[in-house]
Amino acid sequence: MEFMKKIAFGIFATLLLTACGGPTDLDPYKLGKDDAPVLIQEFSDLQCPACGVISPQVTDFVLNNPDLVKLEYYHYPLPYHEFAFLGAEAAECAGDQGKFWEFVGNTFANQNTLSEEFYYSLAKQLGLNEDQFKSCIDNHNHKAKILSHMQEGKKRGLSGTPTLYIGGKEVQFTDPATFEGYIKSLVK
Repeated sequence: MEFMKKIAFGIFATLLLTACGGPTDLDPYKLGKDDAPVLIQEFSDLQCPACGVISPQVTDFVLNNPDLVKLEYYHYPLPYHEFAFLGAEAAECAGDQGKFWEFVGNTFANQNTLSEEFYYSLAKQLGLNEDQFKSCIDNHNHKAKILSHMQEGKKRGLSGTPTLYIGGKEVQFTDPATFEGYIKSLVK
C-alpha cells in the first residue's frame, strides 16, 4: 500500500510540474560559493574568439573571489562555428567525470585546433575514461541541456557571445579592472 502511495505521488508530482512548465534542463555549471552576493551568468561558445579571451578572465576572477561572486556557465554554440555544439557536448561529458572547467579552459586555450579529434585527445590528456566519454558524445547525453541553454539565451534576446548578466542585467566586459570594479561596487 505504501508503495502505491509513492507511485501515485510521483505521478501527481510529474503532472503538476508538467502543468507548470516542467523542470528545465538548464542546470549550468557553477563556480564560486552559493551564498556569494553577486551572480554572473555567462552565455558562451567554445569556438568564439571573443569568448576565448573573456571567459577565462571571468573564470579567473571568480576563482580569485569565490566569496564575492558566483558564476553560472551556459552553452550558446553559434550555428556558424563548426565545432561549437560538439564542444559543448564534449565539455558536458567531461563534466560527468569531474573535468568540466579543465576541459573548457583547455578548449579556449586551443581554439585554433578545434576538431572532433582535438576533443578526444583532450579527454585522454585530462585522464578521462575514454569509452565513457565517447559513449556520452555518441549518445548525445547532454543535447537537451545544451538546447535548453540556447533556448534560454534566445528568450533573453542574445545576439551573440559572450554575453554576461550580472544580477540579471546584461553587462559588457571591457577589461578585467573595470569588470572587477563594477562587481565590487555592487556589494558596497
